[in-house]
Order: sequence, then structure tokens, then C-alpha cells
Amino acid sequence: MNEKTLPEQPFQRFVLLAVADLTLDGREPVHSFDVRERCTARTADVTCAEGGVERTAVLRALESMTGDGPLTEVEATSPVGKGRPGYELELDPASIVDELVKDGSVGAYAASLRD
Repeated sequence: MNEKTLPEQPFQRFVLLAVADLTLDGREPVHSFDVRERCTARTADVTCAEGGVERTAVLRALESMTGDGPLTEVEATSPVGKGRPGYELELDPASIVDELVKDGSVGAYAASLRD
């Protein structure tokens, strides 16, 4: 994978890794609330979420990675039946994990997904 396909900001990498994590669990398309929940559960494994994980920050990160980025926004139905944006990876989730293992801010989280 070309390093340039990954976002530059550590928090965006954290959110992307959470999307890859959910995708590896078979939960694609993913919703922003699922991504936030996964990020919140993994804050101890990263250095870019010291202040917690705000819903709006996750939404901004997801939106910034759509279009020419590693995510595609799709219309999806939430678990309660509402139409909400969902996100799908344009890249192989295992490749994302392999690349982010080397990242100082999210590497421990990525390494845990290899086990």
C-alpha cells in the first residue's frame, strides 16, 4: 500500500483503523456511532485521543476521508431502521492494519488486530 493513501493526521488514522477493525469483524458498511464506540473502547491503545473521542470529531474525520480518500460514503440503514450515512473501505483492511502497525500514535492498536 502506498503510504500516501493513508490520512496524515493521527486522529484520522485512529478513525480509519477503527473502520478497518469493524470491517474485519464483518460490520461493513460502518456507521459513525459504531466507529465512535470502537474508538472510545480503544483510547488506551493510542496517543492521539487523550481528551476522549467526540462524536463531531469522528464525523469530521470520516467525512474528510471520503471522496478521494480511503472511504466511500454510502446510504445505509442503521440498526433502528433510520437511513444514515455508512462508510466502506476502498482499501483492504488487513493492509491498513499492516501499514499502521508502524505508526507511533496508533501502532499498538493496529498490532493488537494482527493477533
